[in-house]
Amino acid sequence: MPSLEISSNVGPKDLNAFINTLSKKFSEAIGKPEALCLVTFNQVQQLSYAGSTEPGFIAHVTSIGNIDNERNANLSASISQIFQDELNVANTRGYFFFHDVRGDDTGFRGTTYTNLTANRQ
Repeated sequence: MPSLEISSNVGPKDLNAFINTLSKKFSEAIGKPEALCLVTFNQVQQLSYAGSTEPGFIAHVTSIGNIDNERNANLSASISQIFQDELNVANTRGYFFFHDVRGDDTGFRGTTYTNLTANRQ
């Protein structure tokens, strides 16, 4: 159930290719199957970071587990490189926020992840 939600005041040339690249890199970095990963991108009209409206971003990473300092640092590096390459947004122009959520706080298939994993046993 890992998700990567990105907002930026600049958009990619090819949104589908950008999302597909992010999805693959995100799956690798978070250590979960791509079939479970959700990636969103929102281009916002305005964004101010450090008092400047130059290109910037905010990224929220949410996952049940697999949130730790080393993984977060690697994910931040690999995803921000894509931002640099595709959006021309420097890694100094935004933040990543990492959220480690519980299975019973995450709904899927009309129930929660806790219930889904309990039913497998």
